[in-house]
Amino acid sequence: MKKLYVLVIMVFSFIFLTSCWNYREVNKMRFVAGVAIDYDESMDEYIVTSEVVRFIREGEGFGSTLFQSRGKTVFDAVRDTIMKNARKLYWGHAKVVILSRDLSDERLITALDYTSRDAEFRDDIWLLVSGEKAANEILEETFAKRDKITSFHINDILKNENSISTYHGVPAWRFIKDMAAKGVSQTLPIVTVAKRDGEKVPKLGGQAIIKGNKIVGKLNEIETKSYVWVINKLKGGVVSIETEVEGKSVEVTLEIFRNETKLRPEKIEDKIIMNIDIETDFGIGEIAGEVNVIEKKGREILKKDIEKNVKKLIEDTVKKVQKEYKADIFKFSTEIKKKMPDEWKKVEADWDEVFSNMEVRVNVTANIRGSALTSEPVKIVNQ
Repeated sequence: MKKLYVLVIMVFSFIFLTSCWNYREVNKMRFVAGVAIDYDESMDEYIVTSEVVRFIREGEGFGSTLFQSRGKTVFDAVRDTIMKNARKLYWGHAKVVILSRDLSDERLITALDYTSRDAEFRDDIWLLVSGEKAANEILEETFAKRDKITSFHINDILKNENSISTYHGVPAWRFIKDMAAKGVSQTLPIVTVAKRDGEKVPKLGGQAIIKGNKIVGKLNEIETKSYVWVINKLKGGVVSIETEVEGKSVEVTLEIFRNETKLRPEKIEDKIIMNIDIETDFGIGEIAGEVNVIEKKGREILKKDIEKNVKKLIEDTVKKVQKEYKADIFKFSTEIKKKMPDEWKKVEADWDEVFSNMEVRVNVTANIRGSALTSEPVKIVNQ
């Protein structure tokens, strides 16, 4: 019986554990780095632009080639690409999906459905919205020599989000998950074409606001930093503050070391109030003058000015989103649902109106933790 068991295990191992069961010839495939999805109203067709990795030559690394195709659905357009270049597209290494800013309603859903349904797409692929007229401009106009891979470059920028905080990366799995959350609206980072050293390159900054299945507006880079502050995703970046000590004004640039934001709903006189409690650690990065904001007196004034400035930035951003878009990108509804379930049931049906008129109180505590390598401002003595 033991010998029989061993024989059965060996047979099953040969069948199911072979390393070549799903083998595909590499030279018969094209590796996609990223894709841009547009929609042609006049032709009633999707336009899919795929950035495919190509080997340049020995010692020069990799570049990219663009393939563009059309179809009544995204899947149909992708199939058309395969027919044109006679090789199967492999999406397992794709990093970004760039969506046209004109995609909305069922078109946006169709584009997302394909990327989430196809087994080769990774669920952590980044979703972005084009700030240009068409999404394909991001791939077509950047790195004109095609000696760099635009999609991989965008992926690297998104990975460095914490040191900038003027955009907020959103992987596909999180976006699709939040689409099902009642009352929650979402954002995606905006990518545009910019010039650097005479070359056109992709630039990230700001967020597109998506309510339901429509792109309804956007946040600029400053407003995006406030948004990231509120949702407790702020990990770094810099803030410039104008302060005044003993009648002398100076601009101080501060580096963000750490942040913690808590959303705290409470009911006051039959109304739900949302408290945004923020505590942030800053370091003094640069002082544009000789005013001493490092010693105790100057530091206390600077601390108050930081708190006042951050408070206003966040209040202005929250108010704009409430009044102009009625889009709960801050997930206030999630916090109310979690901490005040009975109250959520009362306001759920009219959440858009409740959110847009909700009183929001912002409480900011700033901690100045250091001044880098110097303990006083640089002084210039006239000779």
